Amino acid sequence: MESFPSTPARLSPTPSFSSEPQLTQEGEWRAILPNLLTKADFEALSDRLGRVVREEVAQLRADLANVEARMSVAESETRALRTDLEHTNSTVTSQEADLASLTTWVDDLDNRGRRLNLRVRGVREGDPAEHIPDTLKRLFAQILGGPANTQTWHKNYQLKEDILRTARRMGTIRFENQTISIYQDLSRYTLQARRALRPVTSTLQQAGIPYRWGYPFSLSARHGQVQHMVKKPSDLPGFLRAMGIPPIKVPDWLASSFLQPPPGPQQPRRPDQGPPRLQQQRRRDWNPGPARQEQEN
Repeated sequence: MESFPSTPARLSPTPSFSSEPQLTQEGEWRAILPNLLTKADFEALSDRLGRVVREEVAQLRADLANVEARMSVAESETRALRTDLEHTNSTVTSQEADLASLTTWVDDLDNRGRRLNLRVRGVREGDPAEHIPDTLKRLFAQILGGPANTQTWHKNYQLKEDILRTARRMGTIRFENQTISIYQDLSRYTLQARRALRPVTSTLQQAGIPYRWGYPFSLSARHGQVQHMVKKPSDLPGFLRAMGIPPIKVPDWLASSFLQPPPGPQQPRRPDQGPPRLQQQRRRDWNPGPARQEQEN
């Protein structure tokens, strides 16, 4: 058997650690500490930051006060503009009403000046103007069915009405190989207004509702025992409701653009035509002119 010595073996000594690194770290901390911010530094930084914030807030408050002042001025100006606009709208509305009244009044005067006039369509063009009165006398004598005194037809209102009434009953008139139509002479405004209301009159005809034109310009119809009338565009919606007719859109015949004469060059006047006033009177007496007649609708 192996034998072990009774004396224990000597142990190796415990290694020792050097304190030099620890001393180095402590030196570094001592070197850093003087550079660290102190309480005084933090207080100074806080004061500076507070001062900057207070200055910025003060500037923002000043800007906000400036914006509020400008908004107040803008609101004041807006209220003034709104007041001016309301006054302008009121003035325009009043002027439109005055213009409509004046237009109707002038139109009535124009139609009154045409009461003795007839418009004849279908007279052969090319006839000398001096032959027109004799042609009209023969035409009116044929319409009245005898050699009636047509010398003063343009001065006798009753005779003119007899000619017009008989011509309407006859419808198409054949005269010397010509197809003649005779209408009451009406102002351009009245013709355009009637043309604008043609969709309404067509609907009234389809519904079997009789209507009539009036002077100054108006369109009237009766529903039950109540008579309703249209004198201006604003009267139309109520008139249609009273007649039981759905809304119909028609042009505003009182609008200035609607009343403008059609563009076109003026025809030069021949030396033998006489003064313009005489030409106009002759056209009123016999010439149908460029406008189409609408009173039959």
